Amino acid sequence: MSISLETPFPPCISLIGKCAVLENDPVLHSLRHIRAHPQLLLLTLMIFLQGSAYGSTLPYLSITAIQELGMSDQAYSVLVFVTSLCAVTISVSLGILSDLMGDRRTIIMVMAVKGAIGYGAIFLFPSIPVFITATAIIIPFFQSVSSLIFVSVRAETAGLPSRDSAAINATVRAFVSAAWVVMPAAVGFAFASSENMMGAWGVAALCALLISFSSAFLPARPAPDRIAGTSRAGFFSALRELATPLMLARAVSMALLTGTIRLASTVWPLILISDLGGKTGDVGIVAGLIALFEIPFMLIWASLLKRLNILVILAIGGLLYAAFMATLTLATSPWQLYALTIPAAAGAAALLSMPLTYFQDLFPGRPGLGTSFNPINSFLGNGLTAIVFGTGAHLFGYSGTAWLGVAMALAGIFGLVILEKRRPTVA
Repeated sequence: MSISLETPFPPCISLIGKCAVLENDPVLHSLRHIRAHPQLLLLTLMIFLQGSAYGSTLPYLSITAIQELGMSDQAYSVLVFVTSLCAVTISVSLGILSDLMGDRRTIIMVMAVKGAIGYGAIFLFPSIPVFITATAIIIPFFQSVSSLIFVSVRAETAGLPSRDSAAINATVRAFVSAAWVVMPAAVGFAFASSENMMGAWGVAALCALLISFSSAFLPARPAPDRIAGTSRAGFFSALRELATPLMLARAVSMALLTGTIRLASTVWPLILISDLGGKTGDVGIVAGLIALFEIPFMLIWASLLKRLNILVILAIGGLLYAAFMATLTLATSPWQLYALTIPAAAGAAALLSMPLTYFQDLFPGRPGLGTSFNPINSFLGNGLTAIVFGTGAHLFGYSGTAWLGVAMALAGIFGLVILEKRRPTVA
């Protein structure tokens, strides 16, 4: 079924025409363009649903596996690693294939159905074998949908200057944070009186089904003028481009920078409870405040794209987050951590919203290939975080581990600045 929402727009608001330049406030214009362009509006809804599926399940992943199904800690750790490996392999492969095929609508629809099957299986047939099969094999296909959605967003804004496209990317990304503000608390409240949290997986299955249904309204193929400038490099040729020393160095540098978020999300709850005498309720409130404050800061960073280079914003965000982690070690009471939610959200907003556009700009005309860097970055960041946390907590304690996070952020910034001088020119 091919249902299109393509409608003619006046030249002044056309995303493809050369006159489509986001002037004055990029955020306001981004929101107007998203509202005026049905494809972007639909993609924004889909990314919100994707964030809702994640927000419904990820906070309760370990609880479901270990406490409700009886999986051992060691088995759960192995499962997380296998799942991450499968997710990055699938996302990279589908990102490259989406450039070669052109038809992202079909891929998104099929992957979303897989997500509904995986989440639904856990909801309907809760057991360790079903949980392992669904999370390690089936759901990783669904995880690629977010990358494919942002590939589609990039394709829809192909006629815009890079900074204007980045502003729209950042604005759309803010809706992921919006979902995380709403869904964890809503799901937790909805199933608080239940015997288990299996209902959360039913909510995620519904979100996946809605994404699949919504994808039917996307155009079957990008407009011909967008295909014309697309490089048709073969699959293995594209993989070789990703595996060049300079590209791998960029991936590692970005993983060091963005990995500080994952490290901090592991460290600060432990510091709050073990060192500052906080309670588990404080952890939930602080996490919710950070997610809430991320939304306006993402929009602020997007508005600054007219004045600042993406790398500059990434560097500022990294320094802010490094300052948050350094100050974290000096806290003496829980209220101080509440105050630190502002710099934490400001730094995290930059490090969450800007890398995608940075990677896409490395491969103009091939948004799928550029977006493939995002799951690679996530995989490397998770690996580096695990190593740093395991080593740091053993040798230096939680506060010492936070200082290692500061070092990670500074190393990542330094690496990206050095590599920027050798930015490749890709056809």
